[in-house]
Amino acid sequence: MSGTSGTSSGTSSGTSAEHHYAHAAKRHYKDAVYLHDDGRLPNADYHFGFAVECALKSLLLRFTTATMAPKKQGKPPAKAPWVPDPATGGVSHEYGHHLPWVAADVALLTHGRSAARLSAALGNLTAFDSWSVHQRYLDGATVADADVSQRRTVAREILALHEQALITGRLQ
Repeated sequence: MSGTSGTSSGTSSGTSAEHHYAHAAKRHYKDAVYLHDDGRLPNADYHFGFAVECALKSLLLRFTTATMAPKKQGKPPAKAPWVPDPATGGVSHEYGHHLPWVAADVALLTHGRSAARLSAALGNLTAFDSWSVHQRYLDGATVADADVSQRRTVAREILALHEQALITGRLQ
C-alpha cells in the first residue's frame, strides 16, 4: 500500500495530517528526552507516549487506507484516523484518539509484509499499556524512572523505524 491517504483538510499549512503527525512525533520525543534527562519524569513519560502515538498515526496514514478526511460530506475533518468501508464509504474502523489503542490496531501495518523489525518493535508497545493521556491531571507521584526509561527505549525504536519508513517509503 502506498501512503498518501492522510488528508490536508483542516491543517493550518495545507500539508497532510500525516506530515503533522510525523513532525509532532519528533517534537514530543525531543521534549521527552530533554525532560527525562532533567529528571522531570511525569512530563517526560507523557511526551514519550505522545511521540509514539503520533509516529504510529503517521504510519497508519502513510501506509494504510486510514484517513483524517471528514466522515460525512460537509463536516469538519476527523479528529482521529479512520478507515473507510470500500462498499459504503462509511466508517469501517475508527482508531481511538490516544494510546494504548495501538496494541491490536497497528497490526494493520505489518499485515502481509515481511517486517520483522517493525513487528518486534510493535510488540514492545506493551511498555505503554499503563500509559494514559489522563496522567497529565495527576500529581505524578507514581511515575517510576524504570517505566519512563523503558518507554524511552521503545519510543526511540519506534521513532527510528518511523524515520526510516519516511525516508525509504517502506516499512521494514
